[in-house]
Amino acid sequence: MKNLIVIEGKEKYQYDDLQSLVKSFISQNYYEMSDEEKEKELEKKTIANTMLERIKTLKYEKEITEIDEDAFILYDEVTFILSLAKFDKIILLERTDANIFSQYIDKQSFEDNYIIINKFVDEIIKKYLRNR
Repeated sequence: MKNLIVIEGKEKYQYDDLQSLVKSFISQNYYEMSDEEKEKELEKKTIANTMLERIKTLKYEKEITEIDEDAFILYDEVTFILSLAKFDKIILLERTDANIFSQYIDKQSFEDNYIIINKFVDEIIKKYLRNR
């Protein structure tokens, strides 16, 4: 069993870790890019995923004081992936013991092997950004 499962339309993808997910959904070269290149790539991918539905995008810099739950959050690759799930561009499932995204939620009552991350995206984004 892989740690992450992503369902996009009729396609299903499985990943062992966040890095392989990012390489698949953002760029194969993402981790070799400069910070400026990463920022431009994320902006380009965000525009492609929000333009048609006119989804509000918020770009966060270093200091985060408040989070808009109605916006596609553009801070880094993690918030990009989570925002895709938030706006149902993908369905993101994580194995309960993987602790990639689910480390930010209470999993004690879960009995299934996988958690549907989409249900907890706002909570995860808030805790993730507060810990940055």
